[in-house]
Amino acid sequence: MQISTSSFLRSRVISSRDARPGRGQLALVLLTLTGLSLVTVRGLLTGNWWFFVMLLWNLALAWFPLGVVLVLRDLRTAGFRSYWLLAAGLAGWLAFLPNAPYIITDLFHIRHVDQPLLWFDTMTLFVFALTGLLVGLYSILIVHRILRPLAGNLVSWGLIGISQILSGFGIYLGRVGRWNSWNVLTSPSELTIAITHAYHDHLSLKLTIAYGFVLFIFYVAFHLYVEQEPDSTPYQ
Repeated sequence: MQISTSSFLRSRVISSRDARPGRGQLALVLLTLTGLSLVTVRGLLTGNWWFFVMLLWNLALAWFPLGVVLVLRDLRTAGFRSYWLLAAGLAGWLAFLPNAPYIITDLFHIRHVDQPLLWFDTMTLFVFALTGLLVGLYSILIVHRILRPLAGNLVSWGLIGISQILSGFGIYLGRVGRWNSWNVLTSPSELTIAITHAYHDHLSLKLTIAYGFVLFIFYVAFHLYVEQEPDSTPYQ
C-alpha cells in the first residue's frame, strides 16, 4: 500500500510539474508584458493609441500559432495520436505562422514617427518584433520536436525549411497584398487567385527568398542554442 501511494504521489508531482509553463514560455510572457507596458505608456502620454492597437493585434496573431502547437503537443502527450488531428493542427499552425515574423516589417513605421518619439518608438517596435520572432521560433521548435520522431531527422529539417519559405511568402501576402491568415477560410477563392498571380510581381520572389532564408537561419541558430543546453527537456 505504501508503494502504490508513493507512486501515486510521484505521478501527481510529475503531472503538476509538466502542467507548469516552461522557462521559454515565461520569457515570452515577460517580453510581451514589457511591450504592453511601453505602448500603454506611449498612449497615456500622447493620447494616440494607434501603436497600442496595431502592435498588440499583431502580437496576438503571432501568439496564435504557438497556442495551437502547445495544445497539439499537450494532446499528443495525453495520448491523442490521431494523424488527422496532427495534420489539422499543423495546417492551422502553418497558416498563422507568418504572423510571428511579420512584426519585423512593422519597423517600416519608424519613418513616419516624429523626431521627439523616435527613440522611444524604435525601442518599442524592436521589443515587439523580437517578441514576435521568438514566439515564432519557439513554436517551430515544438513542431520540430513533434515531427522528428515521426518523419526522421532529415525529413523534419526539410519540412521546417519549407515552412520558413512559406512564412516568407506569407509575409509578402500580408505586407504587400494586405491579406490575412483567416482569409484562407473567409475568402479562399480570392486568396487563391492572389497567390497564383503573385509570380507576376518580382518582389514576391525576392521577399519570399530573402525572408525565408533569414528565418531559416534564425531557427537553425535558435535550435543549436536550445538543443545544446544541458538541462533542456523535450516539449519544455
